[in-house]
Amino acid sequence: MYALSRVLLVCASVACLSAALFCLAVMWPTSAVFLAVIALGSAARGGWNRLTTLGSARWADSRDLRRARMLGASRGIIVGRLRLHRREIIFDRVRGLFAPGTNAHDACRNFFGGRLAKDSGLVRLSQSTHVAAFAPTGAGKGVSLVVPFLLTSPESAVVVDFKGELATLTAHHRQKQFGHRTVILDPFRIVSKMPDYYNPLDFIDRTDPLAIDQCNDLAKAMVVRTGEEREKHWDDSAEAWIAAVLATIVQYGDVGESRSIQTMRELLSDPAKLELAVKLMGESDCWDGMLRRMGGHLRHFVDKEKSSVLTTVGRHLRFLDTVAVAENTRGSSFNPEKLRDGKMTVYLILPPDHLRAQAGLLRLWISSMMRAVVKGGLQETSLVHFVVDEAASLGHLEAIDDAIDKYRAFGIRLMLIYQSLGQLRRCFPEGQEQTLLSNATQVFFGVNDNQTAEHVSTRLGDSTILVQSGGTSSGNSHQSGLGPQAASSSASYNASSNWA
Repeated sequence: MYALSRVLLVCASVACLSAALFCLAVMWPTSAVFLAVIALGSAARGGWNRLTTLGSARWADSRDLRRARMLGASRGIIVGRLRLHRREIIFDRVRGLFAPGTNAHDACRNFFGGRLAKDSGLVRLSQSTHVAAFAPTGAGKGVSLVVPFLLTSPESAVVVDFKGELATLTAHHRQKQFGHRTVILDPFRIVSKMPDYYNPLDFIDRTDPLAIDQCNDLAKAMVVRTGEEREKHWDDSAEAWIAAVLATIVQYGDVGESRSIQTMRELLSDPAKLELAVKLMGESDCWDGMLRRMGGHLRHFVDKEKSSVLTTVGRHLRFLDTVAVAENTRGSSFNPEKLRDGKMTVYLILPPDHLRAQAGLLRLWISSMMRAVVKGGLQETSLVHFVVDEAASLGHLEAIDDAIDKYRAFGIRLMLIYQSLGQLRRCFPEGQEQTLLSNATQVFFGVNDNQTAEHVSTRLGDSTILVQSGGTSSGNSHQSGLGPQAASSSASYNASSNWA
């Protein structure tokens, strides 16, 4: 029905255009004068006299936004609203009929004003790959950026939600409106009394030749580096121990609680069990002897060095030593690979007062879910958005590095939210932040620090403006002398004024 209606509307639009062209041809050359007047008026409004000697930067108008596909788009992060003239609204309605990417139902509804009154003036980042947003606390980034996106985007998403507010405001809507399965990972039960649970080891296949690589990735995620470590040896060694024990559990653990992150923590905290695990590695032929090689490497650690490394391991894995997290990581209630189907939203909820202590858990969640999406192969038809509020809490996470410049072709899109450029540079030291800034659309609002303000000013560029200035001045002087003596007197008066 809608397809037939669209065809009829297209035919009617073509007929109206043909009639208008016929009238112009009949009224020639009077119509030529009329068109010339309109063209000159449009050119004058467009800024024929705009000066560009010292710079050509200017604010975008509706034509610029339309050319950039930021106006009238049905998807993308909403960054503002623009009041449109009536002729622009009519143009958008007609253009929607001919747009190949718009289905017949939406095209007809838009034409008759069903959605246009609300959405035609929305400015969206429809063409952006990744987004880096900068806003201080209380600037409204949630209600202005994140919530509108979650309420309007039908694509899969993984959402970092520290207070549980985003899940409360958007989970039911996404489930009802878009048919999503909403997963709430809430180990401390801020929002849900029966939260979902997730064990990344459930989705590592022991027969996969890349299983060891996946264990290495999980180990990197759980070892939180600040960038200020004087000696990298201890963290590097901690990663080696964690990865080796994870690989052993994947290969020899039974499906269930014994094949979980908690089992890894238990082995690494019990010297007797750990010694048996290392012995098992040394006797293994799995993965072409790679597990045996990992076990051999661990046997090089002895005495004080081994004790110091295992102490470092315990420090990084301390986030697993709570009842809430233990219950949440012993099994899985969902498969993150289903994110690729475009019908799942996962909310990662941690209370702000546990954020520092649970940074490793958050990194583990995000890293493993990104790997689950990438595991499905190259595709950009089913996008998965990772919305990371307070992204600085992750520190420097290699999975984020990879997602910025490598995972676009796998359908991953990032929305990273920082409070300032200073936070970003702490997470990406030694100039590494340029990789993100050069690959992401940057959104700033509520800027109140000089470093970020200077960056925004540089990004905006220079514009040539015409300044008129002038001034007036007046002066008066008088000299007089009296008698034969050398006595004399003088007086002077000057006044000036300047204006610009």
